[in-house]
Amino acid sequence: MASARGDRRRGVVTELDAVVVGSGPAGSATAAHLARAGARVTIVEQAHHPRAKACAEYASPKIVEELARTGLGPDQWTSLAIALGGMDLHVAARVARIRYADRRGARTAWGVDRRTFDARLAAHAASSGAELREGVRAVGLVEERGRVRGVHVRDADGSTVTMRAGIVVGADGARSTVARLAGVERPVGYPRRLGLVAHYMATSELSDHGEMHVGDGYYVGLAPTPGDELNVGMALPLEGRGSAEARFEAALAGLPNVVTRLQDSRRVGPIRGAAPIGHRVAAAAGPGWLLVGDAAGFVDPFTGEGIHRALRSARAAADAILHEGDVAAAYRSERRRAFAAKAALSWMIQGFLAAPPLLEHAVARLSTRPAVALRLGSALGDCRPATDALAPRALFEVLGP
Repeated sequence: MASARGDRRRGVVTELDAVVVGSGPAGSATAAHLARAGARVTIVEQAHHPRAKACAEYASPKIVEELARTGLGPDQWTSLAIALGGMDLHVAARVARIRYADRRGARTAWGVDRRTFDARLAAHAASSGAELREGVRAVGLVEERGRVRGVHVRDADGSTVTMRAGIVVGADGARSTVARLAGVERPVGYPRRLGLVAHYMATSELSDHGEMHVGDGYYVGLAPTPGDELNVGMALPLEGRGSAEARFEAALAGLPNVVTRLQDSRRVGPIRGAAPIGHRVAAAAGPGWLLVGDAAGFVDPFTGEGIHRALRSARAAADAILHEGDVAAAYRSERRRAFAAKAALSWMIQGFLAAPPLLEHAVARLSTRPAVALRLGSALGDCRPATDALAPRALFEVLGP
């Protein structure tokens, strides 16, 4: 990698090693990895930190290791998070406790406030040597001879700047501008859901774990977050009548256990949403560009893997870029190795959600088989290989008579 930072002349920022579009966990982690290795990196972010994010704010245990690989140790961010023992899954009258463990023993998930958490990661990328430019929007890709060579951005003052780079990393979420500009964005066919999120005052009864409540065709998740707040997020059928407010309240009212949880609480802040939840792309990489995090494809938030997946894909992207060669091929190969089995497990869970009797049966089995529930939870929480939960014997223990 070259050593001198690009400079701005006549609307052009001269050769950078990488431009990262988006400064959420995926973008900031990618930039931190690259900058710590000596690469010249600029992050462009259309918002300003701290900014709100429609997210379940529940992160799986292995984010600890992924953040440490970027140089951000636990002592630098855990004060911005709450350790959670796991997730209680409520289906009809059944409750299964989903917990996590790896070879070292029990692990905790994390409730995070995306406003402060994302701001901390972006600041870490900047302190690692990346340039962070906020209030800047990507508006086009620089293409030469069939390869992306940079990105056109619109600055805060309305001027357009061309940033040339060896690689453009799209880390701009489930509505990725980079994916659209690269021509790989695809419609979400299934599942098609509306996501709504709001914060409530935290309840003393729910402070050390999260809960997932499955209703008739939808689900609601509850996750404690810093600041004595409770994230209340839901995924509803995309087609429906009424305002977001009306649909949000109707969904809560349809789950008596959720009503009980929130009866002594009140909402603080607005309802935020996204529709449809998820993101589909035809490819996660091509000549001169890569997609990381949700920009590279996102199914559904039920399994709570988004932040870990963002950080893990950032590491895969940085490794591919730093080792040079065919960057796109190396990245695609590492993504298959890292995510193929987990994706199969996530789609299996989607199958359960689409078949309520099957899901209720599985939860009934898990509620009386804590070792089986721990294995499944540990696989969903990235603490053990997803293949462990997909083995025929493991599936029989969840689905058998």
